[in-house]
Amino acid sequence: MRTPVANQISKRKAVADALSRQKVFVSSRRFRGDGQPISRVLVSGRYYDVSDQLLDRLQHGATPGELELEPASDDAAGLQ
Repeated sequence: MRTPVANQISKRKAVADALSRQKVFVSSRRFRGDGQPISRVLVSGRYYDVSDQLLDRLQHGATPGELELEPASDDAAGLQ
């Protein structure tokens, strides 16, 4: 059986890991003319337009730099 101190240490480690993880927020989802979904995501204060495959990689810890993503323009014209 784990001691209360060990439980507290484990909980603190889990919180520290969660806080250090990259946060990926999906702000909108659109479909192109061919039906392919494109998600606009917010990562570290910048928006990116990504496919489902790239979204999955971002959510599993890849950075936009590793995926060679360019920040999205302010207008939504690129999504149509």
